[in-house]
Parts: sequence; C-alpha cells; structure tokens
Amino acid sequence: MRLCREHPGFREKLGAEVRGESRRVTARQEPGYMVWQSLQKMMDRVPELAAMVHDDADELEDWQQAKLIMAAEYIDAVYDSLRYSMEDDKF
Repeated sequence: MRLCREHPGFREKLGAEVRGESRRVTARQEPGYMVWQSLQKMMDRVPELAAMVHDDADELEDWQQAKLIMAAEYIDAVYDSLRYSMEDDKF
C-alpha cells in the first residue's frame, strides 16, 4: 500500500499491465517516471548481478569494478541526502 501512496499512478499502471492494456508513459506525462524506471531496473538487476560476481569479483575487469564502485557511491549519496532530509522533517 505504501508503494501506491508514494507513486499514485502505480496501481493504475499495474492494473493495465495485468489486463494487457499497458500504455507507454513518457517523462513528460508523469514527473519522476524516469527516476522510478531507473530504480526499478536496478532492483531487478542487482540480485542477478550479485549472483554472477559472487565468487569471481576479483575476476572482473578494472573498468567493471570501477563502474560498480561508482554506482554504489552515487546511490549512497542520494540515499544519505534523502535520509538526512527525512530526519530533518521529523524535528
């Protein structure tokens, strides 16, 4: 339910997909759609990526390791910023 409250169009989109009526939504039609789509992609891929590199992380090429480290740092920065803002709102 929290997901539906935080993303008002989510319930309608999910219902349309279940009914086979999915519509193409663009960033102009719904603010934040690209961000939500990017987060969804990460949530889908990270578990599989973790399984792929679980035992062979040292076998990744240098550029692959660098990209993963940078991605983690970017996510941490946004998370920390939002978390800080949420804590400020409590007081």
